[in-house]
Amino acid sequence: MFRTLYYRDIFKSIQFLLAHLQFQKHRGFELVRLAASEDRRIHSQMITGDCWWDAQDQLPAGATIVPVICASDKTHLTNFLGHQHAWLLYLTIGNIPKGICRTANTRTWILVGLIPCPPKGAKNIDEVSHSAVRTALSQLCHLELTDPGLKWDCADGFQRHFYHLLPAWVGDNPEQVMVPQGSYGSCPMCEIPNGEPMGYSTFQPLDHSRDHHIFSELLEDNHLDALHTPGVHPIRNQFWHYPAWNVYRL
Repeated sequence: MFRTLYYRDIFKSIQFLLAHLQFQKHRGFELVRLAASEDRRIHSQMITGDCWWDAQDQLPAGATIVPVICASDKTHLTNFLGHQHAWLLYLTIGNIPKGICRTANTRTWILVGLIPCPPKGAKNIDEVSHSAVRTALSQLCHLELTDPGLKWDCADGFQRHFYHLLPAWVGDNPEQVMVPQGSYGSCPMCEIPNGEPMGYSTFQPLDHSRDHHIFSELLEDNHLDALHTPGVHPIRNQFWHYPAWNVYRL
């Protein structure tokens, strides 16, 4: 149904959520550590997560993080009118508590893109859809933690110095596999082959910083068979160059 990529300004969507008066009393900008005991951490909100703590140490004084949470869902629409589909891309921010984000009538999720759905039999479907998602989120790849950051107004009247990260992607297994460009049915986090029993295994986890260079060299040398072993599509991942991303831990 959607043969053209439609998307909206990502930064304007983030600014809307930050400045929305409805969420004025329900936002977190300061990190929190919760513990049930001396050796047991509690991770209940985004502000308690390790990804935010690790990134915060690299920021200048006075700066904070706006975690960008994306969600995608390819939805089947019709059976007898050409098997139409819609592939929706949503966005919210981790500064809003999860209890509010998961409530439908709070409107914390913004539709930021309609990803084109190639017809049956089309070639390079994974590469085309992956490129479309990267285009829709292209604004997020132009900022490093060493850059000045962005100053945005908040609903409490203050202007804060923000850096954006993408620590989470909400979706079912096909959506989770799409981001790291894994094979359908494979694990998006480790190299365990299809058919292996679930649970503990000796297969090493996929690593963003390591595999980015290894897979790029294999593609350049045309060693495509070597990429099938860890269950990765033999194409260049569009998200490898995004700042502070780990495509295998979303």
